[in-house]
Amino acid sequence: MTVESGVHTVAEGGVPDCVEILERWSRGLQMLHVAHNIASERFDHWNRVSGITTAMLSAVVGTTLFASLSASGLTGVRVVAGVASLLTAALSAGQLVWNYPELASRHRAAAVRYAALRRQVELRLANRDQLTGTDVEATSSAWEEVEQSAPQLPIGVRRHARREIANVPPRP
Repeated sequence: MTVESGVHTVAEGGVPDCVEILERWSRGLQMLHVAHNIASERFDHWNRVSGITTAMLSAVVGTTLFASLSASGLTGVRVVAGVASLLTAALSAGQLVWNYPELASRHRAAAVRYAALRRQVELRLANRDQLTGTDVEATSSAWEEVEQSAPQLPIGVRRHARREIANVPPRP
């Protein structure tokens, strides 16, 4: 026996039907798709910022060293050159440790996989009259595979994705 609950049918005992489950999962996949795109864009941005900053500091160090050699009496110039040299070395090391290009690439790949899974769910929902528990199980298995290979999202990215999704009008 089934009981009507809003638009969807809910089996006796309050167990949601396949359509309700896939609709909820579709929203979750949308959030993860958007969140991994945001993370990819952020890491690309930080890669550019750290690369440009390192290049600029390297130029300053080189210029300052030539200036300090020609005017060896200026202690301030030597201090600036030393500090800039240390910052350049630290940023260069940071670029190797942070590995922003790799992180951006992994998040971009995860976003693509979540988008593909989301499209599969939307296609299944388009044929909602033919949905079965097998469809839900197949979606669950596919999601688990994507989840295992996806990098962890930085703190705040999920929240940002939810805000971004909330500002987009729903599809007709």
